[in-house]
Amino acid sequence: MFKYVPYVLMFAVITAFIYTWGLWRAQRKTTDLNNMLSAKGISKIKKALNEKGEMTKEDMEIVVKDIWVSQPFSKDRMGVTEPSLFVDSLIPYMIKQKIVKEEKKKGKTFYTLYGK
Repeated sequence: MFKYVPYVLMFAVITAFIYTWGLWRAQRKTTDLNNMLSAKGISKIKKALNEKGEMTKEDMEIVVKDIWVSQPFSKDRMGVTEPSLFVDSLIPYMIKQKIVKEEKKKGKTFYTLYGK
């Protein structure tokens, strides 16, 4: 009878670990999806800037308007519903990280890749 006690305890510890990991992932799901969405938006903007050279905020909104992300093995998805607000949140971050630079020409603001 006592020879099974270590196996029962090991099973309980493994079950508790898996349960705790699942709770942790569920709590961080929204944050992870936000981070994935931001990273995908930045990637698409960088690719479009690389092709076009310079873009306005309105051009960036068109690029990011239909972005969706989801985590593996999950039905939960997150997407861009308001491109103008999404781009407004990305631009300051991209400028701070020196991904893009802001230039004003003829009263309009243009964004180009940093270093180009």
